[in-house]
Amino acid sequence: MRMRAIVATWLALAATASSAAQAQPGACLTASEVTDLAQVVLPEAIGAAGQVCARVLPVTAAIRQTNGALLTRYRSEADRVWPQAKRVIGKIGGVEGTAMLDSDLVRPLLTTILVAQVTKTINVRDCTSIERIYTALAPLPPRNTADVAAQILLLTIQAKARRGEKIDLPVCFETAK
Repeated sequence: MRMRAIVATWLALAATASSAAQAQPGACLTASEVTDLAQVVLPEAIGAAGQVCARVLPVTAAIRQTNGALLTRYRSEADRVWPQAKRVIGKIGGVEGTAMLDSDLVRPLLTTILVAQVTKTINVRDCTSIERIYTALAPLPPRNTADVAAQILLLTIQAKARRGEKIDLPVCFETAK
């Protein structure tokens, strides 16, 4: 799979989060907070990838399954981490602690926007590789998979920053000691 397709998928997450609201000056997200966001949207992103790849992968492909133990684990963990992810969304938009974040519409809106972005970034030529990555990560806890996705996103953002490009998500760049 082209690394560009993976990066584009996670950049879509960044664009979605930043387009919802302008970050407060000085606010930045930690790697753990980016992982929280990734964990919440992971089940929907997997579903979107499965829909796109339905054209080229067999019906038995793991990425195409809409139910089952693996996706149930991802959904359960996404539900568990939603309160933390809500705080992250509030931090990005400067609306922490407001009733707006308690709306039942916030999470579906976030995931719907992301799914549309993910769907646009997937090339069907990459579906076999996406399937292999998904099945290779399957034995890991959902948090680990979300952390892999978050780290790819953070590396991409750091590369953009080094090139002087606009950074879509306000992240805290931790320096090695």
